[in-house]
Amino acid sequence: MYDLKGKTITEVKEYVNSLSNEELDKFIEEVDFADYDFDLDAMDLLSSSRLYDYLQYSHKGNATISFD
Repeated sequence: MYDLKGKTITEVKEYVNSLSNEELDKFIEEVDFADYDFDLDAMDLLSSSRLYDYLQYSHKGNATISFD
């Protein structure tokens, strides 16, 4: 169980970006941001390079990123 109470958004971002892909999967499944004062989801917390890595992981290396 993840307890984010009392943490700043910066602390939560640093924590989420430090998770392995497997840990991030579990975090996304288990954390409901409605329980906290954050108006976002786990994917919003990832840095761009970490988000790219996770998307590639979750799509088994076949994710196509487009900025149309």
